[in-house]
Order: sequence, then structure tokens, then C-alpha cells
Amino acid sequence: MKHSRQRFSTSKLSILILIIIVGVLSYIGFHYINPTIAKGLIIGSGEINPKSLSAKISISTKDLSTKDESYVLIDPQTTQPLKSYNAELKRAPASTTKLLTGLIVMKTLQETDIVRVGTEVNIEGSQLGLNPGDQISVHELLTALYVHSSNDAAAALAVKISGSIPAFAEEMNKYAASLGCKDSHFMNPHGMPDPDHYTTANDLGEIASQFLKNEVLMKFVKEPSAHIQWKDARGMVRYADVQNTNSLLGIYPGDKGLKTGTTSEAAQCLVSYVTRSDGELLLVLLGSKNRYSDTIKLLDEGWADQRSKAALRELAKDPKSLILSPGIF
Repeated sequence: MKHSRQRFSTSKLSILILIIIVGVLSYIGFHYINPTIAKGLIIGSGEINPKSLSAKISISTKDLSTKDESYVLIDPQTTQPLKSYNAELKRAPASTTKLLTGLIVMKTLQETDIVRVGTEVNIEGSQLGLNPGDQISVHELLTALYVHSSNDAAAALAVKISGSIPAFAEEMNKYAASLGCKDSHFMNPHGMPDPDHYTTANDLGEIASQFLKNEVLMKFVKEPSAHIQWKDARGMVRYADVQNTNSLLGIYPGDKGLKTGTTSEAAQCLVSYVTRSDGELLLVLLGSKNRYSDTIKLLDEGWADQRSKAALRELAKDPKSLILSPGIF
């Protein structure tokens, strides 16, 4: 009789645990989880199935500005994709190209190096205002590259390194291939339109993941504004006060910047890195009609998924401890 009562008590405990788990899942946003995942979350004993925690999350595009865009959401700690859509579609990256440009610069130049610019700075698009004969440090060029998205700064760095834009493009393609980029081809360091200049969300995710590892470059992309100084051909000091082109900086919690990009061919592009106490997310978004709205929606979904999985991992360790958690009842 004693054993019978004990089995009955254990059975009641398992049922209670199961009810609590289902309630918690509903509370933390169970609607974010793929139904195929939900089927595998709970095993026969009423415990959480840890193997299900690594399952892929469903794709959501219904609330985005256009279905004709590409994105990949990545866990920077593992570099594994969490969500993706059209991520293998080749498309123009616009100024997100400059993430790759900076990586090559850091292999070759020092921040204190001085660059005397030539006619390569006569270029369309966003500009710092450099003229042939001007002298400027690599540090200031990188600031202009990532805060103001200056095309003339990108061109000046490329020619300083390789002697010409085409030669630098060859270096870009070699470096991208070394990172595992399989569907990309670059023709310039700034991202101005060219039919042979393209990448994918997946490939740009590889480049951005490498960029996150470079502490020097990361300090530039998170600056909301900057004061840039250089000397013209006559030795006169020139300067420019610039604002970061990334409007999410200082607005979206935990946003640490990375890179914007916009051309008529590429539409609106944005690579975002966000870090909070409960994790990190890296989002590559290409071809958007409203990059900031789309980015916020995708990141918000990502955080909800991360919190859900974190809660499930804790339950997987010790489901019975949930009953003893303060504030449950």
C-alpha cells in the first residue's frame, strides 16, 4: 500500500509538472515556436526533451515590408543561423560591402598610416569631401567609412593597399572565399552598383561574423557621430562633423551598429549586431523597403525565441525545480 501511494504521488507530481511547463510555455510566447518543435518538446515522462531545443524556428515574412527581400538571423556565439529567408539569393549589397573592405584594411595598414589620395576619390554617392592631393590618416578614413559610409574613403583605402580598384577587388574576392563565401563577387570597395558586384545574406553573414571579432573595427561602427580631420594639398586643415547612417543606434536596446547600405539596385540593406544580458544576435537584411521596421520585427522575434529556448533549457536541467521557484504560485 505504501508503494502504491508513493507511485500515485509520483504520478500526480509528473502531471503537475507537465501542467506547469505548458503554462510557462504559453506565458513566454509559445506561438513563436514551430509546431513541429512543440511535438518533440515533451517526452513521455513529462520532462523536456533537450534534443528538441536545437530545432530550427519557423520563418516569418508576413509582417515585413516586402517578401522580395533576404535575411539571415545568426547566433554570433555559434555562428549558426537561427532563421533565414532567401538567404542564398544573389543580390546587390550596396555599402554593406564596406564590412569586407575594413577587414582587408586591418590586414595591411596601421591606423596611424597616412594616405595621400588621388583621383580615385572622385566618385559618386556618399562622400567625405576628399580631393586629389589631400592627406588623411587610416584612422580618419575608417571613421568616415563606417560612420558616414563615405565612398571616397573606401576608394582611398583600396588604392593605398592594392594600387588600383580592380586589384583591390581581386583581394576582396580572395578574402571572401577564405571565409567560406560561395556566392559572392565584388568589383569595388564601396558597393556602388555593378552587375558583377553581388553577395547573399548567407555570405554577408560570414563576413559580418568575422567583422565582429575585430575590436578595432567594432569601435567605429558603434559611434553615433564623429569629427574627422585631414589636410588638403596645400597643407590646410579641413574637417567634417558626420552622423552615423544607422538610425537604430541609441534607439534599439543593445544595438552595437554594423553597416547600412542603400542604392536603387540594392534597395535598403542593414547588418545589425545586438547584445543584451540574455544573449547576442546578428541580422543581415538585404533588399528591404523599410529596413528599420523589418529589422526591429525580426530582432524582436529573435529575442522571443532566445528567451523561450533559454527557459526550456533550464527546465530540461531540472523540471521539478520549477515547482520550488519563487513566485510560481
